[in-house]
Amino acid sequence: MLIISSDAVAAALLGGLVETLGFLVRFFEAPEAVEEAIRRTRPSVAMVDCHDPTLVREDLLGRARMRGISVVIFGTPDALHRVRELAMEHQLDTLIMPVSLESLDEALRKACGIEG
Repeated sequence: MLIISSDAVAAALLGGLVETLGFLVRFFEAPEAVEEAIRRTRPSVAMVDCHDPTLVREDLLGRARMRGISVVIFGTPDALHRVRELAMEHQLDTLIMPVSLESLDEALRKACGIEG
C-alpha cells in the first residue's frame, strides 16, 4: 500500500489506520516524483490525497492502471468534489476524510480484490 500525500502528518495518521487492518504501508517521500515512488515501492494499491491537485493527474492514473495498481482517492468533501469527474471516469473508489475504520477496510479490501 503506497500513500501519496504532500501532507506528512495526514499520511502518517492514515498509514497508522491502514496498518491496523494488516496492510504493509509505504509512503511517497517528497521531493521525489510520484512515478519514482511507485517504481520504488511497487504497490498493489495507491492511496492518493486529492487535496493536492498535482497528485491526482490523468497521466498518473493511467500509468497506475497500466501497472495493475488499484487507486483509492481520499480527501475532504470539497477536495473530492473537485476531482469527482476524474474519479468517475477512472472508476476509482473515494474516501471522505476523516474515515471510519470500517469504510477504510471495505475500500482497501475491494481495491486489493479481497472478498468481505
